[in-house]
Amino acid sequence: MQKKERLTCASVLLGILAIFVVLGLLLRYGRAEWLYRGLLATHRGWEKPLAFGGCHLIWLLFCVVFAVLLAILGARRGRTICDRLTFWFGISFLWLELYKQLYSFLVLWDGHYDFGILPFQFCSLPLYLCPIAALLPAGRIKESLYRFLALFGTMGGCLVMVYPRFWAEMALCFHTMLWHTLMICLGVFLLYARGYGKSWRREVLPATVVFLLALGLATALNLVLAPLSQASPNPLNLFYMSPYQSTYFLVVKDVWAAWGWGAAMLAYILLFIFVGATLVFLVAFLSRRLGALLARREKKKEKN
Repeated sequence: MQKKERLTCASVLLGILAIFVVLGLLLRYGRAEWLYRGLLATHRGWEKPLAFGGCHLIWLLFCVVFAVLLAILGARRGRTICDRLTFWFGISFLWLELYKQLYSFLVLWDGHYDFGILPFQFCSLPLYLCPIAALLPAGRIKESLYRFLALFGTMGGCLVMVYPRFWAEMALCFHTMLWHTLMICLGVFLLYARGYGKSWRREVLPATVVFLLALGLATALNLVLAPLSQASPNPLNLFYMSPYQSTYFLVVKDVWAAWGWGAAMLAYILLFIFVGATLVFLVAFLSRRLGALLARREKKKEKN
């Protein structure tokens, strides 16, 4: 991204953050009745969809089609549009998160903040990392953030899309499916745009550093904010690994029951690295090998 375009994107981001501040002030001084009415118009209860039911399968199909298209785009034009596309993905995450926070605060909980949706879950990280990665100049930090979004982000999106948590509110179901579809599509785009799948050490390890830093911050927030969240409609449980709450992760919850929170945290980290990010890396690695094989065969045909 050129310097002029970077400044334009930074201005857009600051403008959106200014809108967030204005909305916060309007809420603080009771001038947001119009906002409540608008959000209420999107409120629809429904029977929760079933996993792998019709609604879920339609979203999965949409996700796969969109991801394939972005993989093709990434392979063809990835390097030239990577920063720009990542930035606008980040802006999309910002607006989606704003809607969810306001909808929960005003419509669902009548002006009481729900710490259960504090925006620092694992899948909330693209909200922050997309704009940062896009605006940073080329370097190790930028590339580490991109590697995290491609490897860990794709894994996180797939985890939720395969085993989704459906809500009784239609708007939140739509939000969940759209959010994690965007995570997968961004991750797949970056895998091809940045040419990942070459070296586990150079790709997974830098992404793991980002993951561990984010996990450490989430753990600190779980400890510090726990007293403030006592009256919350839902408990604070960032990364679903708060020492004060239970986790739903398979294997991790069994390790917790047997050996405690510390052992469970270690299992959680290892699973995310070796079952999650490494698995995505292997898919990218095999895709590169298959592409190279097909290219060689095509060259042989041309020679013959």
